[in-house]
Amino acid sequence: MSSTSSVVPIATNLSSALSGGKGQTQQIQNQSASVFFASLVSSIVIFGIEVAAFLIIKGWFPRIYQPRTYLVPEKERTEPPPRGIWRWILPVYRTSKVEFVQKCGLDAYFFLRYLWLLLKIFVPSAAVILPILLPINYVGGKGPNFATGIYSNATTWNNVTGLNQFSFGNVRPDETNRYWAHLILAVGVIVWSCWVFFDELRDYIKLRQAYLTSPQHRLRASATTVLVSGIPKEWCTAKALDGLYDVFPGGIRNIWINRKFDDLNDKIKLRNKLALSLESAETNLIQNAKKAQMKRAKEEAKKAGKKLTKVEEKKEKKKIDEKAAAVANLDGVSAGDPHQIRHNIREILGDRGRQRSRDESRNQVHKRRLVPIPLVGQGIEVVGQGLGNIGRTVLGGFRTVGKEVDERLNTTNGFVPPEDGEFATQLQTTGGYEPPEDKTVTVRHEPEDDDARSGHDIRDSASTVVQRRESDTRSDISYNEDDDHDALWRKYLKPKDRDTMRLPIFGWTWMISLPLIGKKVDTIYYCRKEIARLNVEIEEDQGNPEKFPLMNSAFIQFNHQVAAHMACQSVTHHLPKQMAPRMVEISPNDVIWDNMSITWWESYIRTVVVLVLIVGLVIGWAIPVSFTGTLSQIQYLSQTLSWLNWLQRVPAVILAVIQGLLPQLLLALLLLVLPIILRLLAKNQGVPTGMAVEISVQKFYFAFLFVQVFLIVSISTTITTVVAQIAASPQSIPAILAENIPKAANYFFSYLILQALSVSAGALLQVGELFSWFILGPLLDGTARKKWARQMNLPTTQWGTFFPVFTNLAAIGEHSYRANHRTEKLTRPPGFIYAVISPLILIFNVITFGLFWIAYRYNSLYVTKFRSDTGGLLFPTAVNQLFVGLYFMEASLIGLFFLVTNADAAGNATSNAPCKPQAIIMIVILALTVIYQVLLSQNFSPLYRYMPITLEDDAVERDGEFARAQELRSMDEERGDSTITTNNNSNDIRPTTSSGANVEGLEDLTPAERDFLVQRAFQHEALRAKRPVVWIPRDDLGVADDEVYRTQRASKHIWISDQYTALDSKARVVYRRSPPDFSEVDLIDL
Repeated sequence: MSSTSSVVPIATNLSSALSGGKGQTQQIQNQSASVFFASLVSSIVIFGIEVAAFLIIKGWFPRIYQPRTYLVPEKERTEPPPRGIWRWILPVYRTSKVEFVQKCGLDAYFFLRYLWLLLKIFVPSAAVILPILLPINYVGGKGPNFATGIYSNATTWNNVTGLNQFSFGNVRPDETNRYWAHLILAVGVIVWSCWVFFDELRDYIKLRQAYLTSPQHRLRASATTVLVSGIPKEWCTAKALDGLYDVFPGGIRNIWINRKFDDLNDKIKLRNKLALSLESAETNLIQNAKKAQMKRAKEEAKKAGKKLTKVEEKKEKKKIDEKAAAVANLDGVSAGDPHQIRHNIREILGDRGRQRSRDESRNQVHKRRLVPIPLVGQGIEVVGQGLGNIGRTVLGGFRTVGKEVDERLNTTNGFVPPEDGEFATQLQTTGGYEPPEDKTVTVRHEPEDDDARSGHDIRDSASTVVQRRESDTRSDISYNEDDDHDALWRKYLKPKDRDTMRLPIFGWTWMISLPLIGKKVDTIYYCRKEIARLNVEIEEDQGNPEKFPLMNSAFIQFNHQVAAHMACQSVTHHLPKQMAPRMVEISPNDVIWDNMSITWWESYIRTVVVLVLIVGLVIGWAIPVSFTGTLSQIQYLSQTLSWLNWLQRVPAVILAVIQGLLPQLLLALLLLVLPIILRLLAKNQGVPTGMAVEISVQKFYFAFLFVQVFLIVSISTTITTVVAQIAASPQSIPAILAENIPKAANYFFSYLILQALSVSAGALLQVGELFSWFILGPLLDGTARKKWARQMNLPTTQWGTFFPVFTNLAAIGEHSYRANHRTEKLTRPPGFIYAVISPLILIFNVITFGLFWIAYRYNSLYVTKFRSDTGGLLFPTAVNQLFVGLYFMEASLIGLFFLVTNADAAGNATSNAPCKPQAIIMIVILALTVIYQVLLSQNFSPLYRYMPITLEDDAVERDGEFARAQELRSMDEERGDSTITTNNNSNDIRPTTSSGANVEGLEDLTPAERDFLVQRAFQHEALRAKRPVVWIPRDDLGVADDEVYRTQRASKHIWISDQYTALDSKARVVYRRSPPDFSEVDLIDL
């Protein structure tokens, strides 16, 4: 075929299009470069806009771009980056490994280490391969004018244009000896990659073992606790388990046998849901009453001719806002507080100190250094200071447009800092409000004396709670219907203005309420009655846990860490599937209690069902994903389908953008929904911990991405041209595929560029957080609790769906090339296979993973909060998944070498295979790679999760050093002279004193105090659940106080409070502190 394009016949239907694709290869190839450059330019523009926006606004909104500098526990806080457009890059790069692990955890560290691993492969490969292969492929190659003269046979040879001139397929058929260079460099890439995998996994084991044996980690309950499942009935007692496992070193410290609290857990979930509904309905009632009063006052002023000027109106609003801020800083009224909440660690340990005599001086030391979590109190106060100057340096136009947004962010979505306003003195006694007429509001304030505030020792809490709850149960628990004829809200609203809800049909509490279906009820009255009933039932059930059946699992805490790891690896029972599986390193906060009642056979059934559903999901998901691939051929389809002819009138630049960028955007949107589904399936599979969920999701998601983004898209991008031809001539499948597949040549090339530029810049810009603050916040955050939650809950990372995305980028992709007389397009990894087939991709790989490393390192240090940590267990799985890329590289090269042919003197292809030796060598390399991975896995995998016994002696020595360092620090604190420093130059992940001894950075408690806190750590969450507070804003009309009174009169079993929250001049909710039912103790990682 000549290089000139022929006229394309117009097809009238899809079948015509399917048979009309033959012979259009060169035309599509000539267009591929324009499509790629259109995607490149679009991505660069998006990248530039997002990076510029980040550099401009990152200093204005610390809550979005630097929350980890003040809104996390003190030990996790990072120093704010220096001011300046580019000065933040230096501390991001210079932060040491020790400091990074301490502040962000092993999962975050090993994710960045994974990106660094990829750069470690691609940078040296690019340095070696580019200077060698680019000249070999380009100089003296086919080029755009090859198919002329003796090579003009269109059925045999085609020209090579665009970026393909630098690829494997540009080598002329009479110079096949050049392919030895490709083989040698491919072997070099494989050997180098395998060495990097080995080296990184070896370092991973060293660092994980250092983490497991560090004194800080060994102090946690998770380090010494094992979950044992499948326990036979005769062994499911504390006495039997203690006798069985006491053979391990050190013996047993605690045993928690799980009970089936499913019914109780369902009640708690329903109660919490109704409490939020009641809180929202009460808040709406108070806000609507205030708005109605404001509207009425404005109308009366207008009628009286007393309309305020803009200046006077502004002063009045400022006065109201100051008053609201002062009110939010004061204690309000509260009723129904059961005093179950211990708000901080001092309250819990203070009780214990009064119940057991302790040395007075020792007690004083602990009072000074009980600071594991100075977090929310200090952090939330810094919010106002940190955001106080927001918008002051903004350009005038932006400041004007964003005035309301700046104002809202300046109060951090409703948060008001402590102030001494003109109303402070007045409000100290009255709160600024008059109580309802002829009503006495009986308020149960938190007791002021230490003994009353302290509660009870955790060890005795069960019996104490039982006594109180039995007393409550014997008392009158009837619900008094509210006679609201004298309610204060009636002065401003009508009954029809109150919130209503529809009950689920047939009484199914698990079913969502449907519009126009189900009984319509008043939300406040219904929720009050149900919450009162549920509170009584829940607290009675919590006081009598023995009435719930035992499950076949238990948490066993050993005295020594090595004993827990030995028990996990030992064969415990003489029958299969009994007392198995066993898991170690389980955090109490990571347990999925809903899955604790699942039997071993039910777990197997669930696993099979989940796998079947995932297979079905992969197949079903192919339809929308295939559509994205078809869009990459839109120009070809516009020439072959008559009903798409109008697209030929679209400007070429716009069509190139649609064809190159739109498929990638749609694919990204589809992949956004998928992780939610996979995580739900993994959880319902029955795994016991969130860590196990993430590991399962990582495997599922990678398999899904491999099939969908790799196989399905590859097929869909060529299906419109090959189906009819394959049906007509099945024996010619290889030749047909070789001729027609290149129509989607740059699909994944464009996808890689989009990911590298726009996604990395979007991660820096925090597009999701901006959307959350500017759009979702105003729309969804109506209550003080929701505003507080949005303020305090930092973005998180779910590693199970995070790692596979980058593994997919590093191991899957596609590119077209010319293999002598055939046009080939094999799917392959952009880093591995492109290294020898299309070396230019190495440049983009380095840029891609380099930008991601910078973006996610910044986010890890300054933005993201890591609530759970697997200890880096996802890293070896991700490394092993990279072998998939190597296998496809080797398989593709085998096929390419076999397809290479010579040309005779007449320009016709010969039947011999000149590159057969290269193909055979590559087959041997493939076999060796498989053997290498098997041996690597066999030798390394036992060390990924468990601690070797040989490290125990070393760990015990460090424990002794740690204990001595604690005593030294206690003495220093008594003298007020702390000399503790951090050794950031060591590979050790522990801080040290100036004398070199290891010290604890998080746990500042004695062993007895830690044991005291751990007593209930592994109790079922249903037993530890506390009565929630209905937190409503206080108003100057007294509606909130009246609602507290009426709720108390309706039932004493509902906790309602308007403490530390108020309404501003626009009837928006503001707050000063955390909700009354929030406890900092819940944030301690035991």
